[in-house]
Amino acid sequence: MRSFVKLVMIYILRLLVHTLQCFPMKENRVIFSSYRGYQYACNPRYISEYLVREHPGEYEIIWAFQKPNDFCFLKEDGIKLVKYNSLTRFFYEATAKYSVNNIGSFSYLPLRKGQEHINTWHSGFDMTGCALTEPKNDKVMCKTLRMSSNETTLFLSSNRWFSEFALQKEFDYYGEVLNYGLPRSDDLVNENRIRLEKKMREYLGVNSDTVIFMYGPTWRYGGIKDNPHVDLLQVCEILEKKYGDNYLVIKRSHHLAKEKVPDSKHIKDMTEYPNVEEIMPAVNIFVSDYSSLIWDASLIRSYVILFTPDVKQYAEERTMYKPINEWGYPVALTQEELNERLMEVDLEKGKRRAMEFLNKYGSYETGKAAEYFYSWMKSKQ
Repeated sequence: MRSFVKLVMIYILRLLVHTLQCFPMKENRVIFSSYRGYQYACNPRYISEYLVREHPGEYEIIWAFQKPNDFCFLKEDGIKLVKYNSLTRFFYEATAKYSVNNIGSFSYLPLRKGQEHINTWHSGFDMTGCALTEPKNDKVMCKTLRMSSNETTLFLSSNRWFSEFALQKEFDYYGEVLNYGLPRSDDLVNENRIRLEKKMREYLGVNSDTVIFMYGPTWRYGGIKDNPHVDLLQVCEILEKKYGDNYLVIKRSHHLAKEKVPDSKHIKDMTEYPNVEEIMPAVNIFVSDYSSLIWDASLIRSYVILFTPDVKQYAEERTMYKPINEWGYPVALTQEELNERLMEVDLEKGKRRAMEFLNKYGSYETGKAAEYFYSWMKSKQ
């Protein structure tokens, strides 16, 4: 019943937007949103900042937020802010040449002639079900996902696996794909990476040779109560044996399952830090599970370990294209196994393994994805 009501609402919104399309489309208007208006982050942010920095005044930029007043600083760059669920936002969606977001959700936005709907997606690595193959999605939900794909004119892709398999399997999408990487990943592979690493280490108050460990899991349907538990004190004991006093442990919870830990001398919670892309360049050892941050960690050549004590349940809830032990990184199913994997850490070996991982899935990352996207925009005018 809930899905049916959502579908009815989608058709009502489509009618509204279609009506607003009687107003002329502006060729230089771009409207952005990220995570349904809750954040100024991910690929839409990096595209927006590139346009402001490299091509000031060339585009009229609008951002849609659930709480626009929290992002007033963007007005300094001439950016208009609108409320996500508002008539004003739908007016701009109806009249913008480009609509850019990182989750899709174009089902209620009928495409008009000459308009471009861009799904940048928010993940560089999808080895689990994220749309059509998720068991929880009923027929109505799958219909809305396909409607969104039908209204999408471009996807961005970070690797061959996503372009040649996941896009078709998860989104039923067979349209244009820009295979130059993700704008959010640009600074992880270009010359800015060194600058960002230095800046983050200064922020954390550690030296250039301090070994930084980060635990960054994804979310579960059950929220915080289903989060896997890593004993960070045991992690500290292992790292102290290997690196003496010269280490730092970072905890970064997913924004849909925030679970903070108290800071101490060797532990710092970075859950509320706004952009994970700014944290990653400083990370030497990255422990995660099924998170797409595995891709980011590989780009910076971190030593990656997959901690997956709930792998059986997770695979049943989300589907999994390959068994976890075939993904390309060492796996730990218990805290004891994680401790063993940590004792085996060899940072140079981790760099080689990361390169093998990127080659295995066919990385498209260029460090210039935002620039390539701008060139694509110009080609459509």
